[in-house]
Amino acid sequence: MKVVKLEQILENRKISQLSPTLLIAKELKLKYLLEERKQLIGPAVGLSIIIDRLTRMPINSILDLCCGTGALAKIASKNGVRKIVCVDKNIKAVKKNVGKLKNIEIIKADVMKFKIEEFFDLIVLDPPRELLPKLFNKFEEFSMHSNIFVLWHGSCEEKEWNEEIREKLREVFKVLYSFSVYGEEISACSSTERGVKLLRKFYREW
Repeated sequence: MKVVKLEQILENRKISQLSPTLLIAKELKLKYLLEERKQLIGPAVGLSIIIDRLTRMPINSILDLCCGTGALAKIASKNGVRKIVCVDKNIKAVKKNVGKLKNIEIIKADVMKFKIEEFFDLIVLDPPRELLPKLFNKFEEFSMHSNIFVLWHGSCEEKEWNEEIREKLREVFKVLYSFSVYGEEISACSSTERGVKLLRKFYREW
């Protein structure tokens, strides 16, 4: 996976400047995205919208796992979240995009091996598709260390896959809400009184 300048993408690549991913990147003033096997990797549009709406609520801390470009961290920071921790194996893009922001800590680590030692208002996980089944056994850890856990699944067209993931989440969390946004399937879960209250309010206002 390599880091690519947004300016270079706009100048040299056959991609519409009206692409939602590029529009979000420009709105957040991200200067770098990621590329793997000639495929551009940037902010997931649906997840970005969910995190933007959630972090306008009373969210003071967020753990962004598989943070990629740092787009979600930038959204959270713009919305006033005071403590943001970003974790990824490849931190080149996130360091370039948000490394100078004082309320953001960047940790280079494998999410499979990363041990959460603090409690966060919100944990968000946007993993590579192939990694997700290997993370099922970490759902309990996410539940114990957050008021709200948000998980990006993938395409909303994959009904059996999404239901399997939701079943795994229901085994751990007390409350689960599902969202289909821009073709992406996203789950928001909680097991704490405060988290459940926030999620119910969020869902009513969605």
